[in-house]
Order: sequence, then C-alpha cells, then structure tokens
Amino acid sequence: MPDYSPWLAVNALGSDPGAYELLTAAHKDLTTQTALLDERPAALRVLSATTEFRDGVGHELVVRVEAMGQPTEVRIAEKIVRATTTGDGAHGVTPLVLVAYALQKDPFGSGWRPRRVGHAEPPSVEAMEYYARLDRLTDSSTQVERQLEAGRDVVVIGEHGCGKSALVANIADKRRADDGVVWLNLADPADGPESIVLALLEQERSRTGRYLVVLENLHANPLVLNELFDCVTRLRSDFGLEVQVLATSYKVAGPNLAGGEPTRELRQVLAEGRPLVGQLLVDSGIDEAHWPTIRRLAQDDVHLALTAIDLYGQRGAVPTEADLEAYYTRQVTSDDQREVLYRVACLGVLELQMAAREAGPLRQALERLRDDGLIYQVDGAYLIGSRRRAQLVMNHARRHWNADSRWKSPQHNVWLHLQRGGERLMKATLSRLDQLVSPDAARTDTLHLLSTWETLIRLGRTMRKRSTVDPSWGDNSGAAVFAASALNQLNHVDSWWTIAGVVRARWSYDAPDHGLPEPTGDVTADYQDFVKIQQSMAKEDAILGAAPHLAGMRADDLDTGLMYRNWVLGLLLGFEGSAPAVHQDQERIDRLIEVAREAQDEDGYFYPARVPWVTARVILGLCQANLRMDHPVVRDACNWLLRQVSEGGSFDNWWRSGTGTWNRDEATTAMCLSALLRAGVPMRPEMETAHAWLMGREGEWTTRGREIDMAQALESTLLCTGAANGTREHLKTLFQRIVTEQRSPTLLSTAPEERLRIPFVAAQLADIVWRIVQLESLKLFGDVINQGRLEPSEPTEVPVVPHTVASSSAGATLSGPQLRAWQRGCEQIEGTIRERLAKRDGPMRTPAVEKVLTEQRAYRAQVNELTSRLDEHADRELLEQIDALGRLVCGVAWPDLPWPDAGSDPTS
Repeated sequence: MPDYSPWLAVNALGSDPGAYELLTAAHKDLTTQTALLDERPAALRVLSATTEFRDGVGHELVVRVEAMGQPTEVRIAEKIVRATTTGDGAHGVTPLVLVAYALQKDPFGSGWRPRRVGHAEPPSVEAMEYYARLDRLTDSSTQVERQLEAGRDVVVIGEHGCGKSALVANIADKRRADDGVVWLNLADPADGPESIVLALLEQERSRTGRYLVVLENLHANPLVLNELFDCVTRLRSDFGLEVQVLATSYKVAGPNLAGGEPTRELRQVLAEGRPLVGQLLVDSGIDEAHWPTIRRLAQDDVHLALTAIDLYGQRGAVPTEADLEAYYTRQVTSDDQREVLYRVACLGVLELQMAAREAGPLRQALERLRDDGLIYQVDGAYLIGSRRRAQLVMNHARRHWNADSRWKSPQHNVWLHLQRGGERLMKATLSRLDQLVSPDAARTDTLHLLSTWETLIRLGRTMRKRSTVDPSWGDNSGAAVFAASALNQLNHVDSWWTIAGVVRARWSYDAPDHGLPEPTGDVTADYQDFVKIQQSMAKEDAILGAAPHLAGMRADDLDTGLMYRNWVLGLLLGFEGSAPAVHQDQERIDRLIEVAREAQDEDGYFYPARVPWVTARVILGLCQANLRMDHPVVRDACNWLLRQVSEGGSFDNWWRSGTGTWNRDEATTAMCLSALLRAGVPMRPEMETAHAWLMGREGEWTTRGREIDMAQALESTLLCTGAANGTREHLKTLFQRIVTEQRSPTLLSTAPEERLRIPFVAAQLADIVWRIVQLESLKLFGDVINQGRLEPSEPTEVPVVPHTVASSSAGATLSGPQLRAWQRGCEQIEGTIRERLAKRDGPMRTPAVEKVLTEQRAYRAQVNELTSRLDEHADRELLEQIDALGRLVCGVAWPDLPWPDAGSDPTS
C-alpha cells in the first residue's frame, strides 16, 4: 500500500473552508495520491479528476476511472467531501477510499457517513508459510481447481479446522504469479465491497487481466453478502474485468449461499479434515500404530494434527491433550498475558477477532503473545487460530487460571466484545446468530435479533437526546433509572453518567439508622403514581366487597410513602449495582444493601405484603448488586414469594398484583418469576405452575398498550425455559410496536404506567437481547464451553441401564456398515449431551443446574472414552455399555443398532 499522508491540502485550509477551496484542495490530494501509483497501472486506474462548480445543481468532484472497457465517471458532491475531510468522523477515509465508495451503486444515501474500510490484503508471509505446510493434493483441491479453470465461482465448505483456509490460500498463491488476488476475511466487519474496489485501485494490473477475489468466512457477516456479489457483477459488466470468487464458509451455511441468482451461483466443494490429517500422518514418518491416538486427539482438525506431529518429532512420543494445552499456553505467566490470551480464545471459539483498538492497556501483552507465536495478527486484529485450538486455550484458562471468576465467562466476553466493537460488528454477529444455531446446524426461522437491535439503537439515540435535555426524565425516578439502564447497555455511558448525577442528588440514603431512601427536597413526581395506586387498590377492594384482600390489608391501611420508598430502594439497588465499571461506587451499593436488611420485614417481604411486585423489585435490585440466594436478605425474600398465602406468603398458583389495574397479575407473576430465577432459585413446581398460568394468559399480556407486561413476560419465559424460540414472535411484535411508538408517540390514559413505558421496555429489550445472545453463543460454543479432557485419567463413573442382547461369540466382529452405525450412535449421544449443556450453562448457576451439568459432563466423559475404543473388533461388553448409555441419555430417540453375528467376517 502506498505511503502517503492523505488530505494534506484539505487540512491546510483551516476550519470551515468554502466550496471552491475545499474541492480544489480535495482534487489536489487525490491527484497527489494517484500520482504515486502511476509507475504501474492499477487494475482500476484513476484517469483524471476535475472539479465542477454549478449554482443550483451543486458543486462536485468528478473522477474518471478506467479498467478494461470504457472509462466510468463518478461524481462526489461537496457535502460528501466535507463530511469526509472535516471533523472527527473521517475514520481513515482517504481520497482513494472515497473514490472506492463512489464506484459502488448509489453509495451516498441520505444516511451515509464515512466509516473505516478494511484493506483487502492477503495473509502475511508467516501465515502463507504455515499454509504451505498443509498443502496436499486432495479430492477437494482438485475439484476447486477444475471449477475455477471452467470459469466458475467456488465456495469451499466444511467443518472448522478442516483446512479450508489453507486450501484456498495455497490455490490463490499459485494464481498470484499471473492473476491479481484480492483477499477479504469477513470476520472483520469493515471488509465489504469498498474493500474490493480499493484493492483494485491500489493493486497493479495483472498480467492476464484476471482477478481472484477470496472471501473468507462468508457466514461471519451475512449482511454484506448481497453487496459483495453486486460489486463483483459491476466489476464484470461496467469495467470489463474478469473476476472469479473463491470463498470459504461453514458446511451448514451452504444452502444460504445458493441464492438462485446468477451472482450467487457458487459451486460448493466440500473440504474434509480426515483425509488431510491422513496425508499429514503418512508424510510424518510416525509409526502407524500411533496414528489412531493422534486422530482422536486432533478430532479431524488439521491444525492440531500438525502441532501433534511437530511435538512428536520433538519428544518422540504422542502428545496428550494436556500437552497441547501446555504448548498453546507456553511461557505465559503474567496475569495481563493470561487475561488477554483467555479473551482472544473466547472470541476465537466463535471465530471472532480482537481489534487492536479494543485492546487498550492490554496492547503490550497482545504484542508479546504475538511475538511468542501464541496469537497472530491480521491487519488490525489479533486471533488465535482454529476453533479447536481456541477451545483448548479457553478450557485451560478456566481450569488452571480461574479465568471465569477473574476475567468473566466466555459468553460475557463475547458480549463485551460486541459492545466495544461498534455497530457493524454487533449487526454482523446478530445476523449470524439469526441464521445459525451452531457451526453444524442452520436455523429454520430467524430470532429477529438484528431487527430488534436496530430498533434499540434508534431508541437509544432518541433517549440520549431526551436525557441531554432533561436528565431527570420529568423528575420521574423510575423513568430515569430505566432509561439509564437501557443507555448503559447500549454503550451510551456518558448519558448514564448525566442521569446518575440527577438520581444521586435526588435521593439520600446515608442516614446513621440506615432508614429507607429519602427524596432530597420535595417528593419526586412519580410519587403521585403511588397515590393513584392506592386509589386503584380501593377500587379493587370495592369489587371484592366486605372480604379483605388475600394479604389481609385494605387500601385505607396503606402507607403510600413507605410503599414508594421500598420500591425506590429496589430501583436504586439496581441502578448502582449495574452501573458502568468506571462509575461503580461500592460504598453506595453496600449502604443500600444494609438499608434493605433493615427495611425487610421479619417474614421476608418488603412493605407492603399485599403488593408482591415491590418485594420482587427489591430482589431484582439485590441481584443487580451481585447478591444471590446465599445472602440472607435475598433468601428470605424469595422464600416469602414462594410461601402460600394461607401460610403468610404471597403465592396462590400465581402472584396477584394487589394494586388492581396497576401492574396487573400477569406483569406481577412475570416479575416474581424473573426475580426468583435471577436470584438462583431452581425451577420448582410452584414456579412451573405460575409460568403455565402466565402462558395461558397470553391473550392478556399481548394486548396493545400492555408492552410493559409483554416485556416482563418475555424475560421470565426466557429465564424459565432457557430457550429463545418461545420469545421469537412476541419479540418481533414488541419491537414493531416500539417502532410505531417512535414515529407517533402516544400517551394512553388507560395505562397507568405510561410514563415508564418507553424507558422500561427499552431496558427490558436490551436485557432480553443480551440474554438471547448468551444462550445462542452457548450453542455456537457447542460442547466447547464445558469440554473436559478427551482422555480423562480417572473416568467418572456413570450409572448405566442394563440391556440384554442375544448371545454371540466373543470373536464376533462388526462389519463396515455396522461399525458406522455404532459410530453414528456415539455421535448422537454426544450431540444430545452438547445441546443439554448449552441450554443450561449460563448466568444462573444454581445447585440444581450445577448437578445437571456435572451429570451431563460425566456422561460425555464416558461416551468419549467408549468412542475411543470403538472399532471393528469391539467386544460385546463395550457395545452393551454404549447401548445402555444411549438409552439413558437419548431415551426413546435411541435407535436399535445392529449387533455382530458370531464369527462374522468384517470384510464381507
């Protein structure tokens, strides 16, 4: 890439230049940059640049670009040049990058703004040397070369670690001598059509006039695929370039790549790791007796196989999984290096990269790890290698460095990465989650994560503006706190801080007697809501007649101020407990926890007993302050929620609001379920009954105008089921209503909580999306996140169900089809266990959940051990153990597998 300082002439103009001065300077900078390329004609050559000044039409920079056909003229309006060259928003958009933008079809829409463009550069010399070590003639490589020679576009699909990137890299390297090569890795969300055009503007024209566009990891950014293929079509039609596409992707993404359009007719070639591992072993010189052990260790990951072969050459013995972990974490002793290696590994399992700008104070540790060969740098990002290698490093860190508690869980690291990575990374990843269950399974229907997030982004901008004008949100503490929560989750930390200044000044809770929070000055505006709540309670009493409410309290007996201050206690606990790390004040949190301890009734509730949603709000706040059931205040409050009304509690098959039409029974039940589950209470029969009742009331909480109820019901369903599928359609409905609300805001007199609606729903939606990302990330992590050793030194004992089979000779052998059937059976057991682990691992690690996880890990340890001994000579005892384990794990889904006949010949 040429060495130059872009926009020198423009920057010399000073602030607010006129149109003539600006375009003249921009023309000079573009001419200067393209002059550096004149020594070698580029694939796309800038022939000339002129300026046109036309009153009434607009002033423009006119650029003529030529390839193999007629020159193409693009016009760049003055406002685009000004947006690109002034202020802090340019993001490295140079003169040639601006031309690359302009060469796209209708590039400068009304919402256009300059953004970083990824450079389409090939792998480094070191990476290509490594890929060359994996270069072998295989059926896959032969098919790819034949398809390319026939002029077709190709996508190499396969499982992770099968050598797709190496295959493509070696073919591209052979083509480089004659053809131009443009290389994009879509794991970088900045790589897109502009990257291809920019590379051709900077790249020397190829000798043959042919160009190979390599698109790695098509599954990583589904949003940009149509734009990429549209760009390829334009390069062929408008510029006369002979362009071919060579791509890689997951095997499961194959159907999504056949779009039925000429530009998407990618010929799919399956790459398999097993044959390549076999060739590596043949070439290694290692005794053939050790090959099965290395195969089991590598799991068809060619990169791990190559490392195992290298270690064998150094030590003269087949390495274990522990040896691989030690090798991939070698010489890492300092905490900062361990932390950054763990974080890069967590991202690597999902094939994400850590951008250099994200590293912050860890940058030095990253560079040290790169120099030691433990991570790699591609452009401006760091990555660890194959997913299987990332798995080994991550699990080593979790077991030996206590990484989860020190540097957060893997899925939390993914979420932090998405938040810090910017809008394009978030959208690309959510789009991927919408389409893929895992690298091995596609989704039949979208989760609407992307569309929900885009709605949240727009909502966040609106709330940010509102907070700038009125950070008190009309002196409504609830609205301000929920708005701050949403803005914090949407990465508007400065807006959170603006609201925090008001909230912290408005409430006092540092009295020596640890009394409930008191408003500073007059009562806050939302206190009037509680006056109306008392009126709603009186109406409920009138309907009930002479009989008192279930909790034994009538509306006339209510201390409105006491109820309100208990509710605010829960708000403030959540507000301070979930504060951004840079603004978290532990002293405030500790004082509020002590206030809660003093305010709690000896029965466990927070005043009043008639209104369980007040107690639920305090529990939720305590959970946000990082307390769970092992804390006495949380435990006593949860026990009260679950206690029957007849025994002095609040539960009666579901939770009644006690406040009439304000926070109705559906919203109260959902809120109580969420509080219990967040506190770590395992699903109990009472909770299952309440959730079933809530689902039966779907017609109520989905009614228009009850978006608060719907948001609460969706969150509780997500927590109760641990699955996102049940929320899909309702999530879509909820965000559509919020979009409508943005366009034409309404204030419904029939909804008492109306002033809370937008900020509360925004906070809930952000939290719901985060939880779904957690759950779906776990599925993408697959069995990685809980994977134990493949070769446990002490296999865990697992109870098995005895199964009697017909007697057969001890010398019986399995035929080829029979062996494959048993191998598929083992894969079914492993897949079932993996799915169960993915559904249960997450933020709620209760004793019951831990028990299930431990049991399933034990089952997996056994199936791994049994699989390692399964071959055509497997004895009856081994097959009986596999069959019994299959029936135990898979239940009725377990098939009847073929048993060997006495004296059978495996070759027959």
